[in-house]
Amino acid sequence: MKNKFFFVILFILLCLLWKHSFASAIKQSAGQGVQPEGEKSQSSKLWEELSGGFEYSVRVLASGACQDPANSSQNPDNDFFQIPRYLADLELRPDFYLNFRLLELSAKPRVNLEWRAWEEGDREGETDWDDECFVNEWLARIRVTESLFISYGRENLQWGPSYLFSPSNPFFRDNGRRNPKREVPGMDFARLVWLPGLSWTISLIANLDEGRQEFLLFEFEKTYALKLDYAGQEAYAGLILSRKEHDRNRLGVFGGWTATDALLLYGEGTIAKGTDALYPEKANNPFGASMLAIDDEDSSLKGIVLVGGSYTLEMGPTLTMEYVYNGPGYSDGKAGDYYHLRKDASDAFDLIGPIGDLSKLTLSQTADPGLRFLRRNYVMVQYNHNDIRDILDLTFRWTQNIDDGSGQFISIVEYFVGEHTQLFFIGTVNSGAGDTEFGSILNYQWMIGLEYTF
Repeated sequence: MKNKFFFVILFILLCLLWKHSFASAIKQSAGQGVQPEGEKSQSSKLWEELSGGFEYSVRVLASGACQDPANSSQNPDNDFFQIPRYLADLELRPDFYLNFRLLELSAKPRVNLEWRAWEEGDREGETDWDDECFVNEWLARIRVTESLFISYGRENLQWGPSYLFSPSNPFFRDNGRRNPKREVPGMDFARLVWLPGLSWTISLIANLDEGRQEFLLFEFEKTYALKLDYAGQEAYAGLILSRKEHDRNRLGVFGGWTATDALLLYGEGTIAKGTDALYPEKANNPFGASMLAIDDEDSSLKGIVLVGGSYTLEMGPTLTMEYVYNGPGYSDGKAGDYYHLRKDASDAFDLIGPIGDLSKLTLSQTADPGLRFLRRNYVMVQYNHNDIRDILDLTFRWTQNIDDGSGQFISIVEYFVGEHTQLFFIGTVNSGAGDTEFGSILNYQWMIGLEYTF
């Protein structure tokens, strides 16, 4: 315990000392810059060039969270997911950037210290500490010409205008907008980017390693994509053709149009032949059914479409609405079979022997059947108001599952105390019974904390 605290505090002190030393070196180098150009040494010129292209920031986050696990068939008595009731985190997030001639370098190392406590399930009454040191993102990019760039690194590649999720993105299922204080784990990419004109960008992207991402059931597969972007004065659009190494081709699109100064209309989508998602099907086993990829070889088109719009009021708030049609999602009949299979697997969770093993396998499959959303029709409405008196940002979001009636409310409150300190509160409340999508995992979750930037 003491070693963990000592490690985090020592790392913070080293960063502060390094920051002070580097700032002093820059001032000293600037002072030497008054010498005539011919009298400067090559080393001093190089140092000035390096120091001029170097940027950095360091953030420290301290937060506490409380969450209430739902006692559903997906997580019987909290023994499957083993979700802790209370969490406390101390996170150190330095970001470093260097732009030197034709080379751009960046690194985002992280140090996390976490305390957890359980009040439900097999771990009831337990507490533990965990510390972790890692690099969430890093990048090396070379400017070959004024319009051609080559890069490799660990990145969080996001695009598109949608808030709920980004269906056009073949790499990440989470766009990071549900909780801006939780970083999306980066994955490893090689990229070639060409700018043939002022409005066009062509990218070749290879996702070569899972990096920091975790895959519960489906294993990581290398993914390759060709991405075309257009950006005009009043409209923008993107097209992404991608393919996983042992999977199908997929076409993604996104775009937006500034209809008026206050109104923005946008959309995203993806389409592919078949899907590797799992669906409940009759089977000769104790549960009478299994989760199978029944549409894996299907030649029919499966698509996801998201359409949305944002309107900014004169007083400052922005109102947003999005509708999603999730083509691969479960129909009413498939959803009924899914929850029936999940209930049978849950009832056998504590049994010993092959049936207990089958229960755990089945619950792993129902927890992640390969669908970003379980059903087919969703609506999201959002109220956002930033820079209230230059100190307060507010976001309130409601997502409604039209098919099963469950919903999710998210509130994001950020309050700035001076130039370097921010207080934040992020809360999530889920509504719906245990046999609905949003009612299956958590009843609620709230997170309160402080972020300091230097």
